[in-house]
Amino acid sequence: MRKRLLYIFIILTFSLLGFSQEPSQDSVVPKKPKAVPSFPIDSTFVTYTSYHFDSIFLKSTKVVDTSTFHAPIFEPLEKEHTVYNTLSNTGLAHKSMRFKNLRDTGFDMSLPAYNAFIQNERNIICYQSVLPYSEVRYVMTSGDKEQHLNVRFGRQFLRRLFVSFAIKSEMSPGVFKNNKSTNNYFWINAHYFTENQRYAALFYAYRNKLDMQENGGIVNDETYISHTETDNSVITTNLSNATTFIKSSGIGFEHYFNLLPQTTKTVVEKPLPRPTLDSLTIDSLRIVSPSVDSLMIDSLMVDSIMPLRDSIIDSQPVRYETKTRKFTLGRICHEFNFQRNSLTYNESSPSVAFYQPHDSLFNPTKTTDSVVVQAIRNTLKWNSLGYQKYNDDIPFFLYAGLTHGFYKLRHYDYIEGESVTVRNYQQLSVNGGIIINLFRSTRITGQADLVTLGYHIGDFDIRGQWKQFLGTTERNFGAAIFNAEIKRQSASWFEESYYSNHFRWENDFRASTYLTFDLKYTFREYCIGVKQTSIAQYIYFGTEARPTQYDGMFSIREAYLSFRQSLKRFDFEGFACVQKASNEDVIHLPLFLGRLRFSYSQPIFRKAATLQPMLTVTYFTKFHADAFMPATRTFYLQNDVEIGNFPYIDLAIALKIKKANVFVSYSNMFLLTGNYNAFIAPHYPMRSSKIFIGVNWRLFN
Repeated sequence: MRKRLLYIFIILTFSLLGFSQEPSQDSVVPKKPKAVPSFPIDSTFVTYTSYHFDSIFLKSTKVVDTSTFHAPIFEPLEKEHTVYNTLSNTGLAHKSMRFKNLRDTGFDMSLPAYNAFIQNERNIICYQSVLPYSEVRYVMTSGDKEQHLNVRFGRQFLRRLFVSFAIKSEMSPGVFKNNKSTNNYFWINAHYFTENQRYAALFYAYRNKLDMQENGGIVNDETYISHTETDNSVITTNLSNATTFIKSSGIGFEHYFNLLPQTTKTVVEKPLPRPTLDSLTIDSLRIVSPSVDSLMIDSLMVDSIMPLRDSIIDSQPVRYETKTRKFTLGRICHEFNFQRNSLTYNESSPSVAFYQPHDSLFNPTKTTDSVVVQAIRNTLKWNSLGYQKYNDDIPFFLYAGLTHGFYKLRHYDYIEGESVTVRNYQQLSVNGGIIINLFRSTRITGQADLVTLGYHIGDFDIRGQWKQFLGTTERNFGAAIFNAEIKRQSASWFEESYYSNHFRWENDFRASTYLTFDLKYTFREYCIGVKQTSIAQYIYFGTEARPTQYDGMFSIREAYLSFRQSLKRFDFEGFACVQKASNEDVIHLPLFLGRLRFSYSQPIFRKAATLQPMLTVTYFTKFHADAFMPATRTFYLQNDVEIGNFPYIDLAIALKIKKANVFVSYSNMFLLTGNYNAFIAPHYPMRSSKIFIGVNWRLFN
């Protein structure tokens, strides 16, 4: 019986692999969303994908948003379904008010407080356009000369070579002392497919440069709340000479090779068989010419008849039929990437009161804290993909691989007075995943990562999803989605050991465990769900602005909603979240947060242009938000100051003329009421009211 079951399982597995190149249709499942518009495609229709080859083949391509509704949204922090603690100016450190574990399994190369402004291989995209595509966005203010410039480009240079790149430059002086930010990034990628598509290669490079002043917040909140001083630039701040400088850069490439060719050749017609020289042939020749002896007959056959016979036979071609292969053995993939993060904190007045509650100073006259982290990673894996591209509906997908990482950590040694190498790490992990679509109405996805050797051995991350489509193709009732994740995560290198002029620690923490369940229902552009995260041995930054560990377990429960709806000329978009932690001594969250954006569209100039006024309201309830420590670039718990219960209102008017969107917006309108109890982080007021003028212009060919 066991042998029979094993035999059936093997047959089913290879059947799925065999059909993985030709997914069948099924009327039970709702139709998959297509990455094409409902109207005929024109040259201005542009799509894009993530840079990974797996994403290009597995997932639906996304369409570039050219709507007027999102034209005035140029802040990266406003594009996500969350609200962030920030530092009174754009481009500075930030932390989401919704709980989320940002770290991946393995060595930590992330920069959590600056993730929204850092570009790397995770958010590099590949444009796909009929014609060369360019996008230019420029935003400025009339008062403090804040400027934002963003350029994106993508085109097909050769028949199978695609190149995309982006450049962004932002400068904002800020309205408070020592609050300036200057952020720049550049990335480029190119991918190439061979003519038979059996081999493909992709290359990318990126560079981020963030130069930020740190003022530690204002000294007296009441000075701002009472508005006795109308000039914010003269309000006293905690720091006047501190700066943070971050450079994050990297290069990498990915390539794959399909184990089997895309097509096969089958012989459908062969030439006639070569006749043999028998006695009947010789006798017939003797009858025709009786005077010719056997030797002469043999000579005649070799010299005259045989070449003539061979030429007639060889002139008959072999006919082949080319067929697309239905069965594939998958592909071998290799990925290499190098990343370098350089973190520098400078302070010319390290003895000010702001730092005094912390460690004693090595150098009381100057702080030059420098950390450089480098990573070299190689990943080798096999997956079951072949030549066909899918739109989130592949019947079966499987992958497995190995990742080796080498990491180097350096910091500035105040005793030696130079930058020295502190530690080298190596790490080997195994990873794998699977996707199964059953009857095209049920989609099961699973992924796993396990560190098997080296640094943080034993850490793992296992994720799974069950997605059940409801209804039929004709009557779509949405989908129910259940996500589950269990993760074992050791302390990061930063939480384990740190050495600077203001902070020093050596910790021996136990690994934390995260268990997350997320159940949601989606219908068109509506989503409603509930989520619970249970955490054991949680590592966090406590009230002393240094890492600590909670010996126990607690949970975070969340209910959320997001939507997008158009009603004739009205557009509505928003999200809301209610969340609660069972232990509020180790994590502080607002009970409610949300954002609502709505607009009205009015065609003008005989429908040659569209005018769209828009109002955006952001709100969160009062809570003890985390404070920010510039010397370590981290947010930490505080129990003294509450912020919130203040509506952040923006008004914008956008105008779309052909391929250009022009807008004028006014931020933080609620300050006009005279209520200045508007803080986005402890001792950091929300951004002041100001007028923005911007244009977003898309060019083709």
